[in-house]
Amino acid sequence: MAPWEALAAYALVLVAAALLGWLPFRFLEYISIVEDLDVPAAESDRRAGSRVTCPGCGAVNETDYDRCGSCGGPLLVDD
Repeated sequence: MAPWEALAAYALVLVAAALLGWLPFRFLEYISIVEDLDVPAAESDRRAGSRVTCPGCGAVNETDYDRCGSCGGPLLVDD
């Protein structure tokens, strides 16, 4: 085998390794739905539809409130 044949084979192996390393990431980027997601809307929908339990009396309240509707105690709600 001539030296240039070994270099050509080495170059082909490098190109094949680069393609095998790059193609899965390119495919995952292609099928990604991250750009389609509306994160602020999803967060507001999640907050509006979620409930929290009062630590004092155990009553279920909406997360929009800071105080329990039954006992008036403070609710543990992240702002």
